Amino acid sequence: MTEVAATTLVVVAVALAFDFVNGFHDAANSIATIVATKVLKPTYAVLWASFFNFAALFIFGTGVAKTVGSGMIALEAVTPMVVLAGLLGAVAWGLITWWLSLPTSSSHALIGGYAGAAIANSMLKNGLSAFAAPLIASGWTWTLAFILFAPILGIVVAYPLMKITIEAQRGVPPEKADKVFGRMQLASSAFLSLMHGGNDAQKTAGLITGALVTSGQLSQFDVPSWVLWMSYGTISLGTLCGGWRIVNTMGQQLTRLRPNGGFCTETSAALSILLATLLHLPVSTTHVTTGAILGVGAARRIGAVRWNLAGNILAAWVLTIPAAALMGGSVVVAILLLAK
Repeated sequence: MTEVAATTLVVVAVALAFDFVNGFHDAANSIATIVATKVLKPTYAVLWASFFNFAALFIFGTGVAKTVGSGMIALEAVTPMVVLAGLLGAVAWGLITWWLSLPTSSSHALIGGYAGAAIANSMLKNGLSAFAAPLIASGWTWTLAFILFAPILGIVVAYPLMKITIEAQRGVPPEKADKVFGRMQLASSAFLSLMHGGNDAQKTAGLITGALVTSGQLSQFDVPSWVLWMSYGTISLGTLCGGWRIVNTMGQQLTRLRPNGGFCTETSAALSILLATLLHLPVSTTHVTTGAILGVGAARRIGAVRWNLAGNILAAWVLTIPAAALMGGSVVVAILLLAK
């Protein structure tokens, strides 16, 4: 086995490890509200979310995978080592924020780590002036715009939906309303889990395919079926294991939710992710879900939202891409130094 082939195998393994951590980390986004509202017990909630994560394989194409794998970083500037370093940087940041119970974006950690590794490799080989050479401006423009737009979209959709819900249940006994919205939340939670799998699994599939192209295993960027099956299966397994620390932050600490709020949160977040997926953009499930939770809380009462906690989460969002990029770049430097 050649060194390139061996490195590619390691890339696939680490990419799937990231995929698992993504499901593990982002499980909170799919199940936090349905657990917080006591519609499902945690065990049943993760089974529910995991099933719909995988079901997305049979619904969505590979548009997001192509954007992540070949639309943000020029493949001619990529090697299997660069992909590996980017993945390691993303995994490291995901584990750090999981330990701190911060619902940051695994998606943005992935693209940050990948970009940082590509930039570091380019600079080390071609000098400081080659800093931006690997970056494809068009891919980054839309992705960075959606980092700001996604949580705002979650708020904008969730706020009026929650207002309508509050008006619709006036005069209805709270117990009856909770029962009705609890059943509706089963559908909205499934919708959100479906969209989570449909967008996030493709990101890993895109990086694996990019590594296969740059190593010569594929002649063009066309996502193989086995890559999709492994990516969707692994993220579903990660979701099945659950991210209980972040479930508490998202489902209980940010604002208190009842079944009607859970339904509005999940529906709003899922619609926002659907829009991004149709546009072939990698979007943060964490960002849109958090925005939707804030919109639901504000619709009830501005003071119902713990804005100081929201501020801490926002700070973690801002740090994610540069922090993951720094980690990805550091891994490239370490690998090249060890190779000497």
